[in-house]
Amino acid sequence: MKTNTIILEGGLGNRMRVAAAAYTMAQRLAAHGNPIPFRVLWTKQWGMKCWFEDLFEDLSEREGKESSSGNAVLPPTGGAGRGAFLRDATGFERFLFSRPTLKNLYLPRLLQCLCYRHIILSPQIYYLQRDGFDFETWFQQGGTLMTAYRDFCEWDDSLIPLLFRPLPAIEQEVSTRAAAFTPHTIGLHIRRTDNQASIDASPDELFFDTVDRELAQHPDLHIYLATDDEPTKALFRQRYGTDRIQTAPTQATRDSASGIREALIEMLLLARTNHVYGSAGSTFSEMAVKFTGTPLTILKK
Repeated sequence: MKTNTIILEGGLGNRMRVAAAAYTMAQRLAAHGNPIPFRVLWTKQWGMKCWFEDLFEDLSEREGKESSSGNAVLPPTGGAGRGAFLRDATGFERFLFSRPTLKNLYLPRLLQCLCYRHIILSPQIYYLQRDGFDFETWFQQGGTLMTAYRDFCEWDDSLIPLLFRPLPAIEQEVSTRAAAFTPHTIGLHIRRTDNQASIDASPDELFFDTVDRELAQHPDLHIYLATDDEPTKALFRQRYGTDRIQTAPTQATRDSASGIREALIEMLLLARTNHVYGSAGSTFSEMAVKFTGTPLTILKK
């Protein structure tokens, strides 16, 4: 049977939820007696200048294997290619599945149309969902190609820590920074810069009100602030003090591997707080709490 291929697009949170949806769909087809392999490929694009292997452990080392407790760590999916369900694009795949642009003369899209008879592109998914499209039947044909930055079926939160296990060096850095947390540490994710929906729906005043309430109950309150906006960091330090506010040591950026690595560290730090307060219109804090089950409140007007 021909492999179904899904190309991950968008930022870190979007890629996580698409991969979880793809894994769920692969398991669903297998349960219905139609075990078509799925190949979920991680590519470098604008906003994601980093490879999967720079952030997470190789899934091919864990698929179908058991943990020390005897429970399956990650059931096999029949992944194609190097044996992994989710992996970096390699060799010619990096060109074939790159984003078509004038720079590459849109050749990737032409080649994709020659290689796949059935293609769904990222912008189409929202409208297909709205109209009740049956994605499972579509995938049953095999040999499909989808580019996606949004999920297309329901999936279980427990898949996130199974599919995305950070590299040991990243986990160590998270533990080092989390050592500054107090018993009453909250996480704030304040999305700004290019996300107008978050700016409009989740203004600073909502976060101020929340922190003030938390502070009234817990004088030893510690705040981990994850934001892509340096002026926001300065504003919160001025209001609550530099000793109480903890932030990333560098400015947030998505155009380098180090910037994406820092974003993952921030996501995992949010997951270690007692409660996360997030911005509307962003999947970042939503994905963060799925690693640990930390309570999440989206602050929205």
